[in-house]
Amino acid sequence: MASKTIEARAHTTKDGRLNLSVDVDVADADVDVVVTVTPVATDAVDENGWPVGFFELVAGSIPDLRRGSQGQFEERLPLE
Repeated sequence: MASKTIEARAHTTKDGRLNLSVDVDVADADVDVVVTVTPVATDAVDENGWPVGFFELVAGSIPDLRRGSQGQFEERLPLE
């Protein structure tokens, strides 16, 4: 059997234990297993679901944005 990489996302227990059950394609054999644990980054959100500090970072971030001249428009007939 060739090496096989299996990626999964799981949740740990309150005491910090991770229980894994992984199906592999080899039965009744010795295998080497490598486990890398990487915490999932979670962004704090406010009561409306927006990331904390989002509006403070975004509001006013384009201070020089101005609408240019729109030129001359034709005069249209009034609606009835």
